[in-house]
Amino acid sequence: MRVSVCLPTYNGEAFVAEAVHSILAQQWQDFELLVLDDQSTDATLDIVRSFADSRLRVCQNPQRLGIPGNWNRCLRLAQSEFICLFHQDDVMRPENLERKIQILTANPTVSLVHSAVEFIVDDSAPAILSSWIENASADFILPGNCYFRRLLFRGNLICASAVVAHRRKLLDLGGFDEELGFACDYEMWMKLCVENSVAFLSQPLVGYRWHEKNASHAYRFERGVEECLLASRRALPYYRERTGRQEEADLLADALVALAELRRWATRLDRGKTWLEEQLQNWQRVAEEREKVMQEQKGRIEQLQGMIEQLQAATEQLRRQWVPQPLKQAVRTLVRGEKGS
Repeated sequence: MRVSVCLPTYNGEAFVAEAVHSILAQQWQDFELLVLDDQSTDATLDIVRSFADSRLRVCQNPQRLGIPGNWNRCLRLAQSEFICLFHQDDVMRPENLERKIQILTANPTVSLVHSAVEFIVDDSAPAILSSWIENASADFILPGNCYFRRLLFRGNLICASAVVAHRRKLLDLGGFDEELGFACDYEMWMKLCVENSVAFLSQPLVGYRWHEKNASHAYRFERGVEECLLASRRALPYYRERTGRQEEADLLADALVALAELRRWATRLDRGKTWLEEQLQNWQRVAEEREKVMQEQKGRIEQLQGMIEQLQAATEQLRRQWVPQPLKQAVRTLVRGEKGS
């Protein structure tokens, strides 16, 4: 097998079937699919085990490991030369593995290849920040040091689901830092950049699902900025050590400090913007509810008016039908007499 597709799962019953199906439907057939469940309490394992395919291997951790711990166990249990760590709620396009394996096979100096993604946005999710993903309009292979600096200054431009890399290189780097929850992949990609070149395919080969339960939502504001800063600071010494560029590494460290302040400031603005958008949405929802109530009340009033008109018509009809003719004549005579007097 040339590639291990690892699917770390935890309470992913909502989307895991679609993820597994998209992996098994790949044009490239020489792969294993390792599903490593992290003590799910829902139907995730039952759903995964319902697939009958010889390439599928299902394991469960004896205890909860969390995201980086589960990813590292995937690295150890995988059996192939290349590896893809795929999200349980994302979708592979049919040519995803084939195109990326071709790049890695034809270019031995490439540490990792990743691609553009297509966002699958649920209405329940917060506004998506599309600027975090690589947006180059053409394919490229860049020297790793060059791409390292791009990641350092622009943030994590690489979607983990869209990566296929050399498994041995990930293991040699010690796996993912388990002290970094959200940014463990960011640090790893920067270290891989130091080792060799990076390839990018501009065709979206992965569907990245953005929904209300994305784990990354917890890191959207200040927490995410601080963790990405920590990942960058841990990757910089590795850059200094492997390249020997002491002065450049020091300059990058200084630039990172200044950039961190800008990111904190931008995050505060984003939080304020998000709060205003939420208030606007709440106001619109209240206005819509009031409008709905008013329309309902207007409908009831119109209904009551119709009933009153029907009652008046029925009363008039009864009056005409049931008042005796002699009584009518007497009333008329009395009325004429009063007028004559």
